[in-house]
Amino acid sequence: MPHFIEVSHAIEAGMKTYPGLPEPRVEVQMDFGQSRKQYTGGTEFFIANLHLCGNTGTYVDSPFHRYDYGPDLAALPLDKLAHLPVEVIDHSVSWSRGINKESLRARNLEGKAVLFRTGWSQYWGTPRYFELNPFLTADCCEALVGAGAAFVGIDSLNIDDIEDLTRPAHSILLGAEIPVCEHMTNLQALP
Repeated sequence: MPHFIEVSHAIEAGMKTYPGLPEPRVEVQMDFGQSRKQYTGGTEFFIANLHLCGNTGTYVDSPFHRYDYGPDLAALPLDKLAHLPVEVIDHSVSWSRGINKESLRARNLEGKAVLFRTGWSQYWGTPRYFELNPFLTADCCEALVGAGAAFVGIDSLNIDDIEDLTRPAHSILLGAEIPVCEHMTNLQALP
């Protein structure tokens, strides 16, 4: 029997995911009391609108996020997103922000979801979360592509160094059509 572990942050109205991006809003269109006036026999519904930026909470970047010719999330095959074997790489006690290819040494990553645990998610919901974050270096991303990783995730603000506006991790991984997941949490619960 499969064992599921939640690795996503909950989306809440007004939360911040990334500086400068809009915060999610929830608008109630019809609550239970209002719906009872419209339906009969005790039938009631709750209907709301959720307005959010695509980069809200824990999310997956498709190649289209970086390249206008790349497939969007709906075009990615499920075998790139679901039911993948997982390899967790723990950097939660590292003093280095940049995670390089040495962290991949002697690992078989072919066809796996490679998830980097940095411990940064402990700062979620605080100003510290938006400070200089742990990230993957370009050589690490090139090694992930070379090793055949199917999916790459991180429990950090961004898979790239937020000070490097060339965004090499996004460019390399999404250029190789490897989906990227950011803002993960609870990676310590994974084997």
